[in-house]
Amino acid sequence: MNGERPRAFGAIIKDNDILMVQEVYKDREFWTLPGGGLENGETFEQAVIREVKEEVNLSCRVVKFLFTHRYTGGTENCYLLELIDEDELPSLGFDPELPVDKQTLSDVRWRSINELKDDLHVSKVIEALSLKVT
Repeated sequence: MNGERPRAFGAIIKDNDILMVQEVYKDREFWTLPGGGLENGETFEQAVIREVKEEVNLSCRVVKFLFTHRYTGGTENCYLLELIDEDELPSLGFDPELPVDKQTLSDVRWRSINELKDDLHVSKVIEALSLKVT
């Protein structure tokens, strides 16, 4: 696979909010949609469901494909997701590929789509779903 690692991530929208995770590294921190790299033999759809479960402890299903984007590690696909249990609340999960003392996930919360309209991925979600933002 010549060093490329395809990724899948998902947009979970409730009212006018979108679920985001915060990643913190030594030299940077940012908010992003939950997701990550595909494992061997996994489809993009299987990966996004697994990653959401790992990162925010929510069970979801894929509603539809939203867009493809090229990133430094290859191709990433974004999907619109819906919760299997609407009453389930997100909670911070973990990355099983990293040791406990080297986790980068630091927070999970519902964030206003309007406030994030300039975020790369959120702007593409807005465009793909033809959402009205102010």
